[in-house]
Amino acid sequence: MDLFESKHRAPEPDWSTRNIDVQDVQALRDKITELEERIQSYETLLADLPELFERKFQQRLEPLLERYRLLAEQTSDQNAGQPALVSGEMGHVIRFPIPRVPTFLRRRDNSA
Repeated sequence: MDLFESKHRAPEPDWSTRNIDVQDVQALRDKITELEERIQSYETLLADLPELFERKFQQRLEPLLERYRLLAEQTSDQNAGQPALVSGEMGHVIRFPIPRVPTFLRRRDNSA
């Protein structure tokens, strides 16, 4: 028999060998209901996911922003009596203030 024969047909499935029970049908319907509920809960979680990531990101960002604000305040307080950033003595040179890093942010020298 040639595999590519145009008259070749697969055998018809024999559905009569399995007796479908009412209990089997009910068990399958219960399983379908359970899986649909699970899918619904997953879809709800997926809908909440962007907001959750945004909140977590904001929570982790707040301490860094607070540190930056404190550093900026310290820098502006120290430079209050100094002249403007553009100095006429050296031509058109712009001097940027160097912020003083608090000791708890400095790298520790482990060679001691």
